[in-house]
Amino acid sequence: MTSAALEARCAALRQPVVDLVETGILATMKPSEMPVLRERIAVVQSVLAQGTDGIEEESYLSWHPVAVATLHRMEQAARAGDAGEAWRLFKEPTTGFFPLSQSCQGQPGW
Repeated sequence: MTSAALEARCAALRQPVVDLVETGILATMKPSEMPVLRERIAVVQSVLAQGTDGIEEESYLSWHPVAVATLHRMEQAARAGDAGEAWRLFKEPTTGFFPLSQSCQGQPGW
């Protein structure tokens, strides 16, 4: 059973992560999208900045601090104009966003 806090977090992250995927891919082909990529990274960072209070699931709790660091590195890459590196960081199997999809599996939209 999933905690209510994780359900809420998955719901809060769903659209920002979808938007980040869309822009992450687009920015690798269209450098003019870099400002949008930075904005989308910031939106996900703001959701994660809410912390982990009430979330009990170890899979999410393990991923959360790693994701904060990954987003910081993605932001640095985007500021340097390296969309390819930002996208690589996003899709990295252990430090990217795959663990989030596992934590949110079964939730609406995931």
